[in-house]
Amino acid sequence: MSVYLVWSNHHHAYWGPNKSGYTTNWLTAGRYSQDDAAECCSRRTWEPRKPPPEVMILAPDAERDTFHIAELCAIPGQLQEAIRKATRTAIRERNTRQAVAADA
Repeated sequence: MSVYLVWSNHHHAYWGPNKSGYTTNWLTAGRYSQDDAAECCSRRTWEPRKPPPEVMILAPDAERDTFHIAELCAIPGQLQEAIRKATRTAIRERNTRQAVAADA
C-alpha cells in the first residue's frame, strides 16, 4: 500500500501525524493513505491565482525501510522537487478543468 505525505503550501510544512499540526521534517510528518491524503488536500479553499493549499506526495519510506546516508541526505531535495511537480500538476489540472467548464 502506498503511503503519502501531505505538504501545505499554505504553512510551508508537512502535515503532522493524525492530521494534527505541521512539521518541516519529513521524518516526523504524518503518513497517510492515498484516500486520506486526498481528503486532506481538499479541506482548504484554493484561492484564485495562488498555488493549491496542499499537495500529496509519495513518502520516501513508502516502499523502503532502510537508506544509506547519502540517500538520506538527498531526500529533502527530492521531496522539494516532488512538491514543485505536484503543485504544477495541480495547477495545470485546475486550469484544464476551468477551460473545459468555460467551453461548456
